[in-house]
Amino acid sequence: MKTVILLSKVNCELMYQYGCKLHDFINSKGKNKYCIQIRLFDKIIYQYVNDACSMDNERWLNRKANSTLYFGMSTNDLYIKNKGSDENLIQKYGLERSKYTFTPGSIPIVLYEQGIVGCISVSGMLPEEDHGMIVDFFQSLNIQTEME
Repeated sequence: MKTVILLSKVNCELMYQYGCKLHDFINSKGKNKYCIQIRLFDKIIYQYVNDACSMDNERWLNRKANSTLYFGMSTNDLYIKNKGSDENLIQKYGLERSKYTFTPGSIPIVLYEQGIVGCISVSGMLPEEDHGMIVDFFQSLNIQTEME
């Protein structure tokens, strides 16, 4: 199973609203260091960086999003596939480690019967928490987060 956010419709306003609600969801869990980025159709639709985050967290958002969009899968799935090592970024794929990562925290947005149209990324917590917050949030909305 691949981790995805499977939606029957997308637009910028909807994704912005998801960003706001994801922010509130993470806050409700008592987390005080996190940032969120939602990309749709090659545009950043939503980005939030709280006071506890640094420029480094923002770079992680971009690296995670770049990897999800390049490989077409969540960074958690990439992490598992590559046994937790980013070495394949350079050795197998010839990519720059400064622009890509297999660190969990980014999930593709899949438009039903269309394919990947963007991604949602979270950074600032432990990588497993970054990934888990996205999954838990969309599951709380009864939105499918896995597909074969």
